[in-house]
Amino acid sequence: MIRSSMLRLVNAFCVALALAGCNRAVGTDDEGIRSGRGHGSFSLTSGGAIAQPSLADRNAARRSPQVVIVLDIYHLMLPAGAVSNSDDFWKRIDEDSIDVATHDLLLKNGIRIGLGHDNDWPYFKGLLGKHPASRQNRLRSEPGKEGYLELEMQAAIPEQSIFGIDDRGIDWGRRFEKCDDLLGISFIASTHNTGEALVKVCPIVRGLRQTYSVSVLNNEETQIEQNHSEHLYDMRCEAAVPVNTFLIVSPSKEASQLTTSLGATFLTSEGKAEPIEHVLVVVPRAFRTNEPPPAADILN
Repeated sequence: MIRSSMLRLVNAFCVALALAGCNRAVGTDDEGIRSGRGHGSFSLTSGGAIAQPSLADRNAARRSPQVVIVLDIYHLMLPAGAVSNSDDFWKRIDEDSIDVATHDLLLKNGIRIGLGHDNDWPYFKGLLGKHPASRQNRLRSEPGKEGYLELEMQAAIPEQSIFGIDDRGIDWGRRFEKCDDLLGISFIASTHNTGEALVKVCPIVRGLRQTYSVSVLNNEETQIEQNHSEHLYDMRCEAAVPVNTFLIVSPSKEASQLTTSLGATFLTSEGKAEPIEHVLVVVPRAFRTNEPPPAADILN
C-alpha cells in the first residue's frame, strides 16, 4: 500500500511538471509567432490588446487649429435718417477702433463706419424694429481664409456724376452713363489674431463702354458696347473685425446734403414714398475646419 501511494505521488508530480511546460509554451509570444500559431484567449487577456495608449509628448510641436471665416452680409433698407441720424445708435458703436485717417476720409465722402458687439445686438434689433417697413437682404460667403462678394445697390442708371476726396485730400469727379452701382466686399483671415477678419468695402461702377470698329474693305463703322467695371479704390473703407463683433457701414449725416458723394450715391436711394438709406451689417464668423459653419442669424 505504501508503494502504491508513492507511485501515485510520483505520477501527480510528473503531471504537474507537464502542465507547467504547456503553459510556458502557450504564453511565449515569440514561440507563437515562429510556429505560426495564434495566441488564442491567452493573448486577448494578457497580451496587451487593451493596453493603455501611449501619452502624447508634451514637448512635441503642436499644429495650430485651422480657422476659416464665413462672412454674413445683411443689407438693410431703412427710411432715411433711421441710422445715420440716430445718436443713440452710434453711441453703441465703437468708431475708435477704426483707423483715424480712414474714418475721417470716409466721413468726408459721406460714409460712416464702426464696430458693434454681439452683446449689444438686442438693442440694435429693437431700434431697427421701430421701422417695420424696412427690408433686408442677406448674402453669405463660402468658408475660407479669404473671400469676395458683390452687392448690387442700384441698377440701370441712365447717367450719374460722382465726386469724392482721395487720401491725399484732392477732389475728384467722374461721370458715368448706363451703369450699375455695386459694392465689392472682400475679407481675409488675420494671421496674427485667431478669428479676426480684415474686411474691405469698395464701390464699383459697372457700365457700358462704347467703342467703334471700322472695316477697311467696305469702310463700315460698327459700334460695340462692352461691360466695364471701374473700382473706386479712393474710398478706402476697411476695418479689422475681431471675434464677436460686426462692422456697420452707413451713410453719414452729411450724405443727404452731399448728393453726389460716394455715401449718397451708393448708400441712399429714392423709395416709393420716401428716401431710403442702405445700411450694411457685415458679420465675420470664425470656426475650425472640423466644425460646421454656424447657422445662427443675429437678425432673427
